[in-house]
Formats: sequence, C-alpha cells, structure tokens
Amino acid sequence: MSYQNVDQEIAHLEHVFGLISAQDRIPLSYWRNRLRMFDQSSLMPTQRARVARLEATLRAIEKSAAQTARAEPVLRTAGTRS
Repeated sequence: MSYQNVDQEIAHLEHVFGLISAQDRIPLSYWRNRLRMFDQSSLMPTQRARVARLEATLRAIEKSAAQTARAEPVLRTAGTRS
C-alpha cells in the first residue's frame, strides 16, 4: 500500500472511529482487524502515531462496552430482574 493510500485509510478510520459504538451492527472486532492490517514497520512515524491513537480509541470503546454490559440488569428465566 502506498504512503498516500495508507494516509487515506487512516483518515477514513479516524472518521469512522468518531462515529462507532459497541452497539453498532459492525462488531468492534472488525475494526480491530482493520487496524491490524497496517504493517507497523512500513509506516512513517506520523502514521504510527495516528494508528496508536486509533488503537487507544478502540480500547476505550471496548472498555466502555464491557462496563455497560456488567451494569445492565440480568433477566431471570421468568423475565423478572434479579
């Protein structure tokens, strides 16, 4: 992937990461895999820094999703809250 293509892909992910949440139809694992596609050794320092920020953003979303999941009340089989 050329330098310009990498920049375009990072810019797209920066835009999308500002809009996604754990409740979206596309799972967070998809976005994690998109970040993994970058070969860190071939990135310029500024690109590595941008990808690192995206990774931090995704970790924050994942952490928030995990906390929300723990905070939701559990329904018993009878349909009542525990």
